[in-house]
Amino acid sequence: MRRFKQAAQALNSIRNKSFFSILLFLIIPFLLTFYWVDKPLESVIEQKIGDSTREALHQVKFNTELFLEDMLRSAVEISTNPSITDLLIHPERFTDYEKLRLKDNVINKQYSSYYTETYVTLMDLYGNWHSTRYMDEGLYQQYTQSAWYKDMVQKPFQLRWMLVKDHYVYSDKRPLITLVKTITDLQTKRNIGMLLFGVAETDLRKYLGMLEGEVYLVDGEGTVLSSPDSEKIGTSIGKEAFAAELGKAAGGQSIVVKDRVKWIVNYDTVGQTGWKIVQLIPYDTVFKEIFGIRRANILIVLGIFIVFMFITLSIALSISRPLQLLNKKMREVEERDFNSTLQVSGPSEISTLIGTYNKMLKQIRDLLQRVKEEYQQKEDMRFRALQAQINPHFILNTLNNIKWMAYIRGVKEVGDMLSSLGGILEGSIGRGGNLISLRQELQYIENYINLMKLKYNDKLTVHIDVPDTCLEQEVIKFLLQPVVENAIQHGIEPLPGKGEIRIEAEAAEALLILRVRDNGVGIPEAKLAEIRQRLETETGEPPSQHIGLKNVHERIRYHYGEAYGLTVDSRPGEGTEVRLALPLITYRKEESHETQNHAGR
Repeated sequence: MRRFKQAAQALNSIRNKSFFSILLFLIIPFLLTFYWVDKPLESVIEQKIGDSTREALHQVKFNTELFLEDMLRSAVEISTNPSITDLLIHPERFTDYEKLRLKDNVINKQYSSYYTETYVTLMDLYGNWHSTRYMDEGLYQQYTQSAWYKDMVQKPFQLRWMLVKDHYVYSDKRPLITLVKTITDLQTKRNIGMLLFGVAETDLRKYLGMLEGEVYLVDGEGTVLSSPDSEKIGTSIGKEAFAAELGKAAGGQSIVVKDRVKWIVNYDTVGQTGWKIVQLIPYDTVFKEIFGIRRANILIVLGIFIVFMFITLSIALSISRPLQLLNKKMREVEERDFNSTLQVSGPSEISTLIGTYNKMLKQIRDLLQRVKEEYQQKEDMRFRALQAQINPHFILNTLNNIKWMAYIRGVKEVGDMLSSLGGILEGSIGRGGNLISLRQELQYIENYINLMKLKYNDKLTVHIDVPDTCLEQEVIKFLLQPVVENAIQHGIEPLPGKGEIRIEAEAAEALLILRVRDNGVGIPEAKLAEIRQRLETETGEPPSQHIGLKNVHERIRYHYGEAYGLTVDSRPGEGTEVRLALPLITYRKEESHETQNHAGR
């Protein structure tokens, strides 16, 4: 921990602050400028390259669509030829020579500029087939027994695009892009045969090879139908990182990570079949030159940083060394408190600083003493202002005169009332100091209760349950009367039935706890929250004209400190409890003067 503090102090020196400040003023603006310039530039170049690759991809997609449309056109020409449909419906009418001639004139004469050779097979529903390539009986059975074949035969006007690679192949076993089409009689809407029109995958591959990077033609299930990489044909890309992007839109561009390498993925959909052409370009390959320029810039900046760091360190040392002596002297003063001064020595600049510091130190000592005295006076004045609210001594003599006149004239009840009121006022005029014993405070409360019973009669009952051990404990004069008054006015008076107030005391853990409980109407939650907030808020306003809980709470805190005070708990319909916490101090009459300061206890 000590080493950490020493390291923190070392970093907090003027030399290091100067050094790091200058470095930050250079590095941060440069890094921000580099980021604002480099990132947008990279984004613009990335967009331009993306547009270029998408345009090339779109052109390949267009050629692929033409390729497939030409296959469809040729297949339609064959399937709609009247001689072909007649052959499929009535194969017994044709001799072998006529069948061979028909194959040469219709099937073998299909020409296209998109592909070089075709694989065409005609199948009727009687187990006969006619093919441009050799296909044995076993392969024919594979065709006719397959699930997709049986499904297509049942429905008219069916088309199916597929890759023929491992199954349903001719004897030369070449991967084929195949269009399977039902031949349907237009009059009866019934299938009369099946046409398989296949083209070598290599004819389609040459278009895909025009694109850079890895290129795939995939179907809706993610199977690679064609690719410049022949080993990928027939495999699935469903588990590749970019596969999820393909289903989000018909075409687009995204950046993915594959084999820990960042790739740009372009894709577009072939309209004829719903297949997708996917192009993957290594990100680093596209931005190779940009990365090279960026590395060169970083090396140049690093070189400038090292040179500038050396220069900055020299400047920082030249500034900090003369101040180290002053720092050492000030640490000595810190250990000797404010009563010591620094000896004036060193260069003129440092001597001036030390002399100024000595003067400042003297002014601080004078200021602290002045502030301490002013604070003491302020607290005493505030306490007197609060106490003055319950100090109506100017009417005490008048009340005593009225009391004796009432007794002389035989009006005993009025005399008793004035006697109780006089006892309360006599306690509030401040004779004997602000501190009294709990026994005296309870006597004031009994006088006040006698007055209240004259008004409320049997509606009000007060029980005082205070152990003898607590009666001689020190309290602030007139501490309980405002609390009892609040209980009567706000709790008992609105109560339909009889009201009861209990005053209790106990000593617990160096605290004198006083509780005033009533069975009154209680306090609503919103009002209770407002009272609690006012108790904890230092308003700084002049004392209120009404004596209340806030007054009692502040007097306790001003006299004994923030650890003590008043709290309120209440439930509507169940009554209210006010709890007063004071330090447990035995009352001594000779020490209970108004000038006592208990705030430090």
